[in-house]
Amino acid sequence: MKKLMIAAVLIVFSLSASAEANTNYSKRVGGYFYTSLSPYGTWIEIGFGTPVWRPTIMKRNWSPYAQGQWIFTDYGWYWNSYEPFGEIVYHYGRWYYDDYYGWIWVPDYEWAPAWVDWRYDNDYIGWAPLSPYALFSINIGIHYTYDYYVPYNHWNYVNYNHFCDDNVYNYYVAPKYKYRVHNKTKMRTNYSYYDGRVRNEGVEIDRIRERSGRTIEKRNIVTVNDPRELSRDRDSKNRDREIRTYIADRDDISRDDLRDVKIEKKERKSTLELSKVELGRDRNLDKTKDNRKDEYREVIKNKFENTYSNLEKRERTADTRNETNNHFTRKIIEDEKKVQDRKELDKRNSEIEKRNNEQIELQRKANEEMKKRNEVTVQKREEKKSSTEVIKQNNERKVEQTQETQKIEQRNKSNKNTDTNVNRNTEVQKNETNNRTQTKENTRTLDKDNSKKNR
Repeated sequence: MKKLMIAAVLIVFSLSASAEANTNYSKRVGGYFYTSLSPYGTWIEIGFGTPVWRPTIMKRNWSPYAQGQWIFTDYGWYWNSYEPFGEIVYHYGRWYYDDYYGWIWVPDYEWAPAWVDWRYDNDYIGWAPLSPYALFSINIGIHYTYDYYVPYNHWNYVNYNHFCDDNVYNYYVAPKYKYRVHNKTKMRTNYSYYDGRVRNEGVEIDRIRERSGRTIEKRNIVTVNDPRELSRDRDSKNRDREIRTYIADRDDISRDDLRDVKIEKKERKSTLELSKVELGRDRNLDKTKDNRKDEYREVIKNKFENTYSNLEKRERTADTRNETNNHFTRKIIEDEKKVQDRKELDKRNSEIEKRNNEQIELQRKANEEMKKRNEVTVQKREEKKSSTEVIKQNNERKVEQTQETQKIEQRNKSNKNTDTNVNRNTEVQKNETNNRTQTKENTRTLDKDNSKKNR
């Protein structure tokens, strides 16, 4: 009997110790995923039982993935946040900017070194939080369930040589130049699955090394189950060789743990299209929503069975039959209306075609008449041109004849002048000859007379 009592005490003690250990673990890990965010923000319900977390940030122009450092690891680019809530909200879930609520975080079940979109060119690298419409698939990587454009002012851009700096936020492109840089860059988002986890391969490490001219070492990722280990190892000697991160178990991030946090119900709905959101491998945004739907269906069913009698059921059956008959009647009427509409449409199309043919015929006749007029005009122009050329030729002939006549007259006149001069010269010569002869005779006579006197 004494042995039985001792055994019972030992069993009770072991059970209580186990229960206490489980309780401590649930407080330490299980509820940490949601409760750890409560001091830094507010949990709100934006519709359809969907809880989201809104950070309480008083700093102006705050945005996710701004206060931290990019580190290259086996799983790609890891965002090492400087904010106390970063170990959860930057490695799980998606971010969305609502016009009323501001930045809100939608929880998800899949861990990644960072959930961001990438853009870059030869000078700048940029990143922005992935929207809740971005869905990860092992086979194809990131694809989108809704055509959503991330505004340019939600992006952070830096030069390559400052990309891996500890204080990278000091080198962001100023807002007034961000639009210009955004237009020059191209989307480069690339995610894959490696060793059972998501890998962020947005920018190749060799490209960063080449453009920045810096040696960038790869660090190992060490996972911890107890979030408190992160604060102890933050200042350890191995921090330059490895990165410690908290990866929660699926049981730790169950939506049932949301019962431990206060969720405010908001009447104003978010601009987020919840019907287009699919997160996690389960393709389910909110398990609580499904449970509430099942409970609601059960309540409606019980109320239905308790309220209505068999008579009402029969009347409802009769109404259903009438509705069915009315449905067939409406369908027949709609079919007849469709046939009539089709006939009227065919008739209108025939009339339109007839009018078009008439217009085509009139246009053809008008074209032929215009062609004839053009031919007559061309013929008259040719005839007028021919008569003008004849007159011109005649005038040219008359001018030529006149010129020829003038030439002949000039030639005759020249010949006449020549004959006159010849005659004149002949007469002068004749007179000179006669004068010489007379002079000789006079000389002879004088000589004879002198000769006689001398005798």
